[in-house]
Amino acid sequence: MTLPRPLLALVSGFAGVAAILPAQAAWAAPSDTLTYHLTACSGPPGTPAIIDGVKQPHEGAALRLTTMSGNFIFMEASDATTGEVFFSTPGFQHNNLSLVTCELDNPRNLGEHDLVKGLLTPATRP
Repeated sequence: MTLPRPLLALVSGFAGVAAILPAQAAWAAPSDTLTYHLTACSGPPGTPAIIDGVKQPHEGAALRLTTMSGNFIFMEASDATTGEVFFSTPGFQHNNLSLVTCELDNPRNLGEHDLVKGLLTPATRP
């Protein structure tokens, strides 16, 4: 199967972001780092039930994982109660990626319970 050019560019962009994120052992969290605790996760075989990660408030849509090596790249977030979609990466529904779905008590908006879908990627070491 050949991927459409826009999708290939999007996936390549995500791979580029993952490649420049620092490796776990060489990274110290700045004081404004937010901790994300993803629970009730499901996805492809081997998906952990709980995923923890960190990011700074104005970084992109990727978490640096702290419970395992790698990154979690958000593809969609919605309100777990109403289903209202907060954001969705264009075209991800059609690209046949093996996504992970989790629940999230949003650290940026306390009291907000979200449903998130994302891509687990391996960390790249320099």
